[in-house]
Amino acid sequence: LASIIAAAAIAAPALAGNGIDPVSGIDFVRITHPGNAPWMGSPPQQFPPIPNQALGRGGVGYEYFIGRFEVTTSQWVQFFNAAYDRPAGEPGLPWLIPPTFWGATGTTPINNSNPNARRWQVPSGNEMRPVGNISWRMAAIYCNFLHNGGAVTGNVTPRENFLSGAYDVSTFGNNGTGGFSDQATRSPDARYWIPSWDEWLKAAHYDPHKDGPDQGGWWAYPNGSDSPLIPGPPGVLVSPNLLQPPHPDPNGVPAQTNYGWEAGFFPGYSPFTVPLGAYSDVQSPWGLFDVSGATTEWTEEIRFVAGGGMGRAYDGSYWNNLGSGVGDPVWLRLGETEPWISDYSHGLRIASTVPGPSVAAVLASGCVVLVTRRKRKG
Repeated sequence: LASIIAAAAIAAPALAGNGIDPVSGIDFVRITHPGNAPWMGSPPQQFPPIPNQALGRGGVGYEYFIGRFEVTTSQWVQFFNAAYDRPAGEPGLPWLIPPTFWGATGTTPINNSNPNARRWQVPSGNEMRPVGNISWRMAAIYCNFLHNGGAVTGNVTPRENFLSGAYDVSTFGNNGTGGFSDQATRSPDARYWIPSWDEWLKAAHYDPHKDGPDQGGWWAYPNGSDSPLIPGPPGVLVSPNLLQPPHPDPNGVPAQTNYGWEAGFFPGYSPFTVPLGAYSDVQSPWGLFDVSGATTEWTEEIRFVAGGGMGRAYDGSYWNNLGSGVGDPVWLRLGETEPWISDYSHGLRIASTVPGPSVAAVLASGCVVLVTRRKRKG
């Protein structure tokens, strides 16, 4: 864990306001330059044509914070231990399903008379493992939990702390016409939320200094580059030929992302155990890690599909899937699905109005060292 945080800190851009939020434990990055131009580029020309789903999107008129990493196993364990610590006789919270793909292990219930009282712990070394099996509704409940201050020290976290704040859980249901009735976007006073697709796109692909100081622009891929990311285990030389399945190549290039590779080609490695931040020199222009790879990430975006159905959009490729288009290009959104679906690929990156401590405080703590990001061009 210490080595990953150190690597993240060394590579991070020195933006005022970055730091660890004391409520959530999330390392937040400040996204500045409000009023940025949206994505107006185009994908490569080919037949059949590639959809340009992000055209006109990604402009954001305000500053916000977003997690440097996806939600980690340690953070999700804190949430689930509080959520499942219910008094005897109180029903369990709705929509919550323990993940299968994360780094935690279950322990004996803290109250054997209450089947809803369960506990999890994090084995050493698994703290930064990503978390799959997160439905959109679970993500919203997590935002409520953080909005209301997180776990209550030495006591049971009140039930209502999970059910309102950022999103009103009482709205979660079907609308009777093939869609859902869930609150569409965060409450106006939400302190933590699921990012909008525009917020997500800006944090992943927009560079405020792409063409010079305060001369912003968009990169095609979420590593400050116009070249596709190369999948494979961290620290392993792999073939750069994206037309073939990822495989080791002693004359290849260092792998850049945890998507699209199978353990069968890399004995001794598994995409599901790679910690967040392991590709320490691969970041978005703002310093986000694992936009490509690990889990796909929920957004607030609602998409309407043929036949009257609705889905919440998610983006960013995941684990052992190549996703929509090689290398996670800006012009393609990964997909959408119903908000109650908790597929192993679904994860989360939190947005917030709550900054971490000042840069000076972080430096004084000895936990993080910030240096200026080197600009990368592809």
